[in-house]
Amino acid sequence: MVKHSSICFLGPLGSFSHHAAALVAENRELLPKVTITDVFRSVDNDECTEGLVPIENSLEGPVNETLDNLFYKENIFVNLEIELPINLVIASIGDNFDMVYSHSHALQECREYLSRRRLSKIIPVESTSKAAEMASKDPRSAAICSEMAARLYGLKIIDYNIQDNINITRFFLISKTEMQKGNKSSMIFTIPHISGSLYHVLGKFYEEKVNLSMIYSRPLKNIPWRYYFYIEYEGEKNHKLIEKLKGVTTSLYFKGSYEKLSNNYTRL
Repeated sequence: MVKHSSICFLGPLGSFSHHAAALVAENRELLPKVTITDVFRSVDNDECTEGLVPIENSLEGPVNETLDNLFYKENIFVNLEIELPINLVIASIGDNFDMVYSHSHALQECREYLSRRRLSKIIPVESTSKAAEMASKDPRSAAICSEMAARLYGLKIIDYNIQDNINITRFFLISKTEMQKGNKSSMIFTIPHISGSLYHVLGKFYEEKVNLSMIYSRPLKNIPWRYYFYIEYEGEKNHKLIEKLKGVTTSLYFKGSYEKLSNNYTRL
């Protein structure tokens, strides 16, 4: 049964996916899910009208689980891109702490800060939100987490923006509705296993003067050592380009045109 105007997102509460979903929620209900695949499944089964999933991180690269679901679920499309700076805080309910909880990726990203503060008692947990929950129960501990998670669990923020590098994650708002207008589009295709196949595909973009902004390959699960390609290009759905691509690909899935929500939360 379809939940009225709802967005499923990769949980738990207080995650950066939750933050991104809240930026576009308006009056829509927000429902956390355990995995990215669960988000896609919930949209596919009409449990949610839309889903919010990470697609790429500026330090770690593309999110493979999201790409695979876009490929295998042909009826799910991208409707909006959200770019969110991943700003980490350290927070606690106490003033003196000697133990820090966080996800392993967040701990890696804050190595310089931890070294400078001489915090060596580090405990990895499954998410930054879980870290905030655990720190909320122990005044001798702190959490490295999002500002949203810190406030959700009643923690006092000690320091802001403690990450070592610029860290940005792109998220996609997905649904079963294909959008054909926007300043960016996504497409997935497979090609013949012969010499020059990818060259011929890229040539069609050159012929139509369409600029690619991303190309990435992922293995096909049913054919070892064969791959599908995910691409993003500038502009809306280009019907002439798609017709040309059909002649040089073995399968082709247009995944939607969309706008990008900028850092100041306006559509570009």
